[in-house]
Order: sequence, then C-alpha cells, then structure tokens
Amino acid sequence: MNSKFTSSPWGFRYWNFERYCRFMKTLAITHICVQFGDPEIFPLLIGTDTDEIEKYKQAASDNGLTFLETAITDGYKTEIPVASSLGAKYLRVCDNWEETEDNFKKVSATLKDIGRLANEYNLTVVVENHGGLMRTGRMCKKLLEEIGLVNVTLNYDPANFLYFGEDPSEALEEVLPLTAFTHFKSVKYVDGKPEYCRIEEGVIDYKKIFDKLLPVYDGYIGLEYENPSDVEKGTQDDFNTIKKILNLSREVITEINV
Repeated sequence: MNSKFTSSPWGFRYWNFERYCRFMKTLAITHICVQFGDPEIFPLLIGTDTDEIEKYKQAASDNGLTFLETAITDGYKTEIPVASSLGAKYLRVCDNWEETEDNFKKVSATLKDIGRLANEYNLTVVVENHGGLMRTGRMCKKLLEEIGLVNVTLNYDPANFLYFGEDPSEALEEVLPLTAFTHFKSVKYVDGKPEYCRIEEGVIDYKKIFDKLLPVYDGYIGLEYENPSDVEKGTQDDFNTIKKILNLSREVITEINV
C-alpha cells in the first residue's frame, strides 16, 4: 500500500497562490488541492479566466507541484473543464444542505448532473460530509447510493462527522467502500461545544480510524488544519502527528511522500 499526503486549501484562504505553493514544497507535498471562487474575497481562491489559469499552472510547475483536486461551486459547468485543464483528478463538493426530503431530491439531482459532466472529463467527484443531509455515515451512504454513479464518491472527514454529532469511527463502517478522498483535523470541546483543532489536541482516536481505513484505502491523506491565524504551524504539527501515528500503528504503509 502507498499512502500520500495532500493539503486542503481552506486554512490558507488568506494566502496568495504562490505562497501556498512554496509552503507545500517545503513539506515535500507534491499534489495540491485548490478551490474555485472569487480571489477578491479570499486570495487563494482561483477564478476561471484563461490567462489567470496559466499563471496558476506556471506557479505550480515552478515549485514542482501537480494539481490533484479542485473544490467547485454552483458554477461547476464552467469550472469542471477548467479543473480538467489544470490536470486535477478530483472535484470536491462541500455544503451543509438542510436535511429535508425536498433538498434530498434537489441535491441528488445536482450531484448526478455534476457526476455526469465530470465523467466526460474522466474526473472523480468527492462529496464532503459536512452536516445536514450528510450528517451521519448512513445518510452519506443513502445520498450516494441514490445518485448511483461510480465517479460520485465521498470525501471522508472524521472531524466533520464528530462536529455534527456522529462517531467518526462508526460512520466509517458505513462509508468506507464509498470513500475516495479524505480530510484530517480534530475536534475538542470548549464549554460543551465542539471546536476544530489540531489532531494532537482533539478527542478523535486516529489510530482507530487509520486501522480501519488504511488496509483498504489507497488514496490521499488530506491535511486540513482550518485556523488561518496559525495555519502554517498547525498544518506542520498535524503532518508530524499523523506521521507519528502511522509509524507507530501501520505496518501496511510502505511509502509516504515526505
């Protein structure tokens, strides 16, 4: 088995793209994730203008980086061809859709449309569990099975499951066969309320998670430290914590790109 690392862009949203690339290079992370959107709102978000896309490609190339995944928006019909031109392999969809029967129908129809268009470009869609319609593992499984497309899969985020009240290890039992991408951070409780935090500070038992996940999952380990105020240090800390956990608990890991 060969597990590799990548990083989610959200914690770096106030950085510019060139700085993001340079930092990923210092971690020896060679496959990066980006996010479509308006860079006037968050500098790291990328638009779909052809000239700007060429600049992103050049900045990545200059740092020896490859585009792995792009998070898409409601403008996915324009963004999917651009994601393909970047060389990405995955499209991430993330929203907290309200848990209603009507929403279930609308969301499943939209994700089917995204999946069909993505398939034309040989792209895999990874839908991130983020509360609402995807609050539990069983709910994620129900939605993805309703969509019924092999290229519409799950971005498994243990901390998001716990944040919205689901045991992430129990959720994994439901969604493991559907998981094609991952995000890793943790959760701690402050005055009884969940907050995202460093993996070493949180309550999630990641040895238990990895023991279930890694024997059958051959995708990327996504570092998603979300606090922009210390994202550089937080990401490095989480990277080191996961490497330590894997070294102590996983003999099935034969190579990690560090």
